[in-house]
Amino acid sequence: MTDTLICVGTILGVHGLKGTLTVYSDTRPASGIAGYSCWYLGMDADSSKPYAVSRCWQHGNKGMLAELEGVNTRTQAEQLKKIKIWVSTDEIDVDDDEYLWEELVGCDVYVDGKLIGSVKALEEYGAQDILVVETPEHVSMQGEWMLPFTEDVIQMVDMEERRVDVCLLDGMDACFTPKS
Repeated sequence: MTDTLICVGTILGVHGLKGTLTVYSDTRPASGIAGYSCWYLGMDADSSKPYAVSRCWQHGNKGMLAELEGVNTRTQAEQLKKIKIWVSTDEIDVDDDEYLWEELVGCDVYVDGKLIGSVKALEEYGAQDILVVETPEHVSMQGEWMLPFTEDVIQMVDMEERRVDVCLLDGMDACFTPKS
């Protein structure tokens, strides 16, 4: 596969008798997953296979229902349960001030020009997203920073340099958890 794929959801199960899939969407909003006409299905990106999306619609808070070409029976749909849904990053529209979480993973994070670690993950906690930063191996105090992904904290993101500059506001030392 030459496309770079990103996981946007998971098939949870089957709805009805005609192969309709129950889908959990990782997109924001949840209905954003319906905007892709081709899903790649597989446990990982490398083993995924393309499926044309015939129809996709909201079902509950974060749930979606979907019909895929070639999946016409409950038996066919049940074989896809727990499979990940991937889309090509070329299909994802990202504004200049937005970033795909997967693109930020591995970026170096600096405070006042000093490296404090690299992005390990981003996590969603409702009020705001959290940038999880793991300290470099060479520092004496190993641990993890959990920094709010807000304008006050995230000062600059340079994807070409793979660098994130942050400002640690008063009291943010509580956002650091040392490894034991």
